[in-house]
Amino acid sequence: MAGSIPMGASTPSHHFASSSFLTKRTVAVALYALIPLALLHYLLTLPPPLPPPHTTAAAPSSPSPSRQANASAAALPSPEASAARCDYSDGEWVRTVAGPRYSGASCGETIKAGQNCAAHGRPDTGYLRWRWRPRGCALPPFDPARFLGAVRGRHVAFVGDSLARNQCESLVCLLASAFPARLVRGAGGGDGDGDGDELRKFRRWAFPSHNATVSVFWSPFLVNGTERPKTPPPAGGLYHNQIYFDQPDERWAAEAPGFDVVVLLAGQWYLNPAMFYDRGAFIGCHRCPEGNRTETGFFGVFRLAVRNALRELIARVASASSSPARPRLAVVTTFSPAHFEGEWDSPTSCARTEPYARGEREPLYMDEEMLRAGVEEAAAAGADVTARGAGLAVEALQVTRLAAMRPDGHPGLYTRAFPFAGGARERMPNDCVHWCLPGPIDTWNEILLQVVKRWADSVDAGAASAAPSN
Repeated sequence: MAGSIPMGASTPSHHFASSSFLTKRTVAVALYALIPLALLHYLLTLPPPLPPPHTTAAAPSSPSPSRQANASAAALPSPEASAARCDYSDGEWVRTVAGPRYSGASCGETIKAGQNCAAHGRPDTGYLRWRWRPRGCALPPFDPARFLGAVRGRHVAFVGDSLARNQCESLVCLLASAFPARLVRGAGGGDGDGDGDELRKFRRWAFPSHNATVSVFWSPFLVNGTERPKTPPPAGGLYHNQIYFDQPDERWAAEAPGFDVVVLLAGQWYLNPAMFYDRGAFIGCHRCPEGNRTETGFFGVFRLAVRNALRELIARVASASSSPARPRLAVVTTFSPAHFEGEWDSPTSCARTEPYARGEREPLYMDEEMLRAGVEEAAAAGADVTARGAGLAVEALQVTRLAAMRPDGHPGLYTRAFPFAGGARERMPNDCVHWCLPGPIDTWNEILLQVVKRWADSVDAGAASAAPSN
């Protein structure tokens, strides 16, 4: 296992020595003389702007999203100008009159029932009328033709937990709003959460119009692991996930040579009790079952899982590539935060109906650490494959902060159909983790489109430059 990962950045303290032999008058004169020199030095050496900080910035001068209706993008750069490079993670949610491209009815066969909020009777629809507006650039609405054009003849795979499946189903619904999709693997098999519902966890769709494929692979740890049982065992039994970081999850890794674009998304399962192993040895645990075990938390091991999953992907791709290497893209979707307020089975656990305004809510330490792990491991893997010339591009799809501002986008009580049909109860289960479809998670795929399109354009440009001239 790699060296220990710092749990948080420390802030250095600065100590200033006093000069006892100077009088106050001398100090004042010296300071007045130095101020102009210091200001000149600052202006000449001013660094470039920093990326968005880990703390919430002050709200911009534009109207708050909770107050603005029908926001116009007229003042923003054109989509074409901003598609090359944009920090899509920094922005605000603004109202829009435009509705989603699909509905729970039009895509009901694809959407997991617990995330089909309209079909389950959610009465409000305001959560569908918000668009993400990045600062300083434009994010165009999702264009199915552009996405499928970029992945024509290619295989797009989602690997991870139920949030990866959530994002995959969003993408399939967006694409199927304009082009027919055919489910070619995983029909039947229940709703995907029961012990015998494996079929839904490994579904695949074909888009014959573009000879494109979209798949989802259930891998909640990204590496090999044994999931804890659905119900607690008898007293004294181990009720922990068991995760083996040096072992790949062959359920997806065996098919990795056939991936052209792979999206990795996990994290929520690392919050559960777990035992951790590496190279046959026990290395730590989270919510340890025995008093003599050392609690290691989950930040470091989650980072290790992302790192080892990317390494396995690079190795499988490298071993299967011809010369020149077949171009591929790996995308790490960063941690998707939950929004439980109070107990998970409280009727008001996630009852908000509007996004947070910019600056209204401080980022949570856990969310920021999980975000940092995904971003840094994606950057490290990208540098590694560049040095190897492996033909694989690696990027981070930073959704943590924009998703953290959408407590209104979860199924909540409507994870079950018509929860108030029998009257309100004191205890009612909520889903404040997954996202309604359609809903805020569709924005993730709007950003994914820009990442995929930029990659595909660079691949096409490289192929054109390498082609022999007539």
